[in-house]
Amino acid sequence: MDAAAIAKFSEQLIATAIASVDPQRAVLQALDWDCTRLSCGDWQWAGTGRIIVLGAGKAGAPMAAALESILGERIDRGLVVVKDAHCGDFALKRIQLLEASHPSPDQRGLNAAQQCEIWLQQAQADDLVIALISGGASALLPAPSGAMSLADLQTLTQLLLACGAPIEQINTIRKHCDRLKGGQFAALAQPASLLSLVISDVVGSPLTIIASGLSVPDPASFAEAWAILEQYGLIDRLPLSIRDYLQLGMRGAVPAHPDGSEPWWANVHTTIIARNEIAQTAIKQLAEAQGWQVIHDQQPITGEAQVVGQQVGQRLCQLAQSVQQPTLYLAGGETTVNLAGILPHSQGGRNAELALAAALALDGCPNCQIIALATDGGDGSSPAAGAIANGQSIAQARKLGLDPHQALAIHDSYNVWRALGSAIEIGPTLTNVNDLLIGLVW
Repeated sequence: MDAAAIAKFSEQLIATAIASVDPQRAVLQALDWDCTRLSCGDWQWAGTGRIIVLGAGKAGAPMAAALESILGERIDRGLVVVKDAHCGDFALKRIQLLEASHPSPDQRGLNAAQQCEIWLQQAQADDLVIALISGGASALLPAPSGAMSLADLQTLTQLLLACGAPIEQINTIRKHCDRLKGGQFAALAQPASLLSLVISDVVGSPLTIIASGLSVPDPASFAEAWAILEQYGLIDRLPLSIRDYLQLGMRGAVPAHPDGSEPWWANVHTTIIARNEIAQTAIKQLAEAQGWQVIHDQQPITGEAQVVGQQVGQRLCQLAQSVQQPTLYLAGGETTVNLAGILPHSQGGRNAELALAAALALDGCPNCQIIALATDGGDGSSPAAGAIANGQSIAQARKLGLDPHQALAIHDSYNVWRALGSAIEIGPTLTNVNDLLIGLVW
């Protein structure tokens, strides 16, 4: 099997994975509309009130387009916030698409959140609110609580992203600094019916964490959020308004989030329509159809990107010594990066960093390759979706005068892959179901 065949197969794997979690198709498959009754699985709505569409996330544009194709002029109004450059070429008539900043919130997102609050509060008992939720919504729909300002939320976001905390902990804190998250979006929609269609970008797909749990009960507490901030030594670095608000919450001076005991939850239905496992299945089916043996690691990939990369690289080297046929190693999840030591010019992301650490472990090992892919097309501060590494990557980098170890130390992995022509440059995919890790041994 030559390099050209492996390159072509790699392109097929990436394209197949992205197509399998296409948001338009996911929405179309999830809903059924007969002009009087809207169904989503066992859930049904046959009201005569308004249909209001609200949403946020990187997959918002294709989700909105699919919904318009189903409901058409039955939609009374709609507003969906997407990341910059994520509107696509969709020509929508009933739902407005607005761009905002991600991963740090901005004024555009704040304005959109305020409009969402107004429309939610105006919803009546016979109305239906449809929420289109996908990865990135936490940043794209900021509604700071108490005396917090947008600048305070921006500072908090930067601290959380740099400390290396997993998204579960990050969103637990975000929920307790926001007026919409942690089930408060659903509370504001009452007494209307609420249908939330969710594309999961969190390992294991916990609805309480995806988009900071806009439409589901919140089991976490202010005390848990405070404890996480203490764990990472962030308390003294927080804006005073955030510290004060969390302390008020721990004393019970501000209301706790809806916990599921409220009777109005009977009006709310939330369902996941796309997730990482769907992309993994599509990859496995493609590989097996082309004669590859598949080792499917069901354990989600989590932890520090460099550690995971080294472990996976070592595993592929071991496989290369024992497999008797072309073999594909497959896993999904999301790693983290602690940005200590980063320099202003550094560009990278968890997938590029994972791939570089894997390349060091693969150095000199023939007929091995690893694809580390962010399914949304964006990997950290880089414009790439990740990288493709093999046993020759490190030698090639050193011939160009690059120092892979130094690049990892300062989190500048993207510039190594760009120089090698091995960065995965596919642009925004308009979907987002975490990361994929694909190892090839032949």
